Amino acid sequence: LYDTVFDVDHDKERAQAQGLEPNGFNFDGADSVGVDYALNRAISAWYDGRDWFNSLCKQVMEQDWSWNRPALDYMELYHAARK
Repeated sequence: LYDTVFDVDHDKERAQAQGLEPNGFNFDGADSVGVDYALNRAISAWYDGRDWFNSLCKQVMEQDWSWNRPALDYMELYHAARK
């Protein structure tokens, strides 16, 4: 998910480099500490900034999460590799 989820607190520059806005809450690893950190930030954002959180949800739901763009990227890569 690293290439599609850009943390609202930590990935602003990385998102902008992709022409996107931060769109979620990331965590490192798969341990309970990392998951807890991300969940607590998301819950705090929901309680402390309901309007901002709702606009974030709306923004994320309007994004194209299909495989259309990645499929085209892979096709371009394939054709470039064949040359």
